[in-house]
Amino acid sequence: MTAVVDEVGDREIILKMVDGRPGVVMRKDVTDVDGDVPQVGATIEVALLAREDPQGRMATSRGWAAKQQSWERIDAALASGELLKVKALKQVKGGLLVDLGQRAFLPASQAFEGSGGDLAELVGVEVEVRVTEADRQRDRVVVSRRDALRKRRRAEERSVFQRLEVGATVTGRVVAMVEFGALVDLAGARGLLHRTEMSWGRVDRLEDFAVPGQELELVVIEVNRSKRRIGLSLRRLSDDPLAKVEEGSIEDATVTRVVDYGVFAELASGAEGLVHLSEMAEGRGYRPEELVAPGEAVRVKVMRVDPKRRRVELSMVQAALASP
Repeated sequence: MTAVVDEVGDREIILKMVDGRPGVVMRKDVTDVDGDVPQVGATIEVALLAREDPQGRMATSRGWAAKQQSWERIDAALASGELLKVKALKQVKGGLLVDLGQRAFLPASQAFEGSGGDLAELVGVEVEVRVTEADRQRDRVVVSRRDALRKRRRAEERSVFQRLEVGATVTGRVVAMVEFGALVDLAGARGLLHRTEMSWGRVDRLEDFAVPGQELELVVIEVNRSKRRIGLSLRRLSDDPLAKVEEGSIEDATVTRVVDYGVFAELASGAEGLVHLSEMAEGRGYRPEELVAPGEAVRVKVMRVDPKRRRVELSMVQAALASP
């Protein structure tokens, strides 16, 4: 209830209650951390402890009122799932004590979204938490920062999914490498840069195109809101080199790899094609490494382009026959 300070004493503060009756609160109960007390005429919130003391005054407590208000806030947050901002006071066995108007316990297992966080880094810091347990009789409150982080991340994720469109160019940060590509954070939602979308050419080493912590400009190629999936592409920032390759054309190329069945050569457009062993030289009995070496320039004829399978068939023999 609300009361007005009527008189300030050395041990007691005399109050005027809302119904006009006198009340009393202990001075130490209303003294703040700086040692200041409310002055005459100030309005304060107090809780009624008894109908009246031996002197006919209503005995009250400001601390009890604050605690009751804290419990009302805690109960409301438990029921609604509302996130509360609290300050981490100190590290204790198994977690942290936080200030919710009264002390609450934040278990170490609920302090971080993943594993490996340092509790000491949170001491003295204001954090968001969700109330997971509240028992007035036992004066026990348990909170979770992990749930709050997840709730916040999901809200950010929904926001990202709402604004992302296929074909848009975005900037993201690589957060992890996986067997089939890289996971990229897009300010709240994670997308996948598949290894096949890293380059138009061959991808032997993922780290040649993405490493954790790296900022990348990417093209959105898929937004699946129901499956919470985002597909990204690095290679589509540039034109497909296959689009510039014409069947029947004769071009200069550079040998990139030698394999048992022939060689791979890169055309001027950046597209890579295969010169099968049978198309390297007339006659039989040759091994690919006996005819060319990596880095060597060769002249080839484009025999076939398969955009779907991303294959280009080349011939050194046909290029030589076509030369005057």
